[in-house]
Amino acid sequence: MKIFIADPHGFCSGVRRAVQIAQNANPQNTYLLGDIVHNDHVIRSLKIKTVYDINNIPHGSSIIIRAHGATPQVYQEAQKRNLTVIDATCPLVLQVHQFVKKNQDKDIIYLVSSKNHDEVVGVVAQGENITPYTLDEYKKIKVKNNSILITQTTLSVNETQKVIDYLKEKFPQLTIFPHICPATTERQQAVLKLSQKVDCMIIIGSPASSNSLRLHETALSTGKPSIIIDSLKELKKHNIKKYKIIGLSSGASTPEEVLNEVYEYLSQIN
Repeated sequence: MKIFIADPHGFCSGVRRAVQIAQNANPQNTYLLGDIVHNDHVIRSLKIKTVYDINNIPHGSSIIIRAHGATPQVYQEAQKRNLTVIDATCPLVLQVHQFVKKNQDKDIIYLVSSKNHDEVVGVVAQGENITPYTLDEYKKIKVKNNSILITQTTLSVNETQKVIDYLKEKFPQLTIFPHICPATTERQQAVLKLSQKVDCMIIIGSPASSNSLRLHETALSTGKPSIIIDSLKELKKHNIKKYKIIGLSSGASTPEEVLNEVYEYLSQIN
């Protein structure tokens, strides 16, 4: 069996920064508000307690804002509870927050993977003038004279471009500011390229991870089989031995050691 690894893959700079912030924090009086990233391997590796309600954080403690960002209400509540805020929000997500705040006089159309995604919740809360639409809802989009369009940072590049092309043709007056991050784009392009020369792609990432799911969808779009797994244990449920050439990639929140474990296992298959 031949095995190829997509380049780039794995941790993006925003995730690496967030994980390092959590690792360097004092576990005695610091709390994570929600999962730092969408990957159980990362979450289990941290010594800091994760809570999902800010009211469960004792007054005077420290709070880490996860990579996906948070709503303004979270920061306000943190101030009320005298919490020290350690902000691990991805800088690119913060740019989207700032963009929404600066364009309060515009009607903002926001293309997203899911309206309940953590990043989306944080962005939508930045203004009353923003309406999220999933990529599947693009034909429902209504454009006003002052409408502008932005995107979630982890969308499928190809699928988003199809929607943008449709909207450009139907609404020439629409101003578009795509915010898909470079790491997302580069990883999807690497999967597209690698898929051309393999029999099957294996994407390693959490099913809760938007960017991992987009890598899986990108591989499937080439017509090649693709499997998305969270761990080596899940891979062993698949009949992978029927393939001679395997391509590997991993989501932007997947630790490198998980990919290495899968690689080592595949390397031992005759």
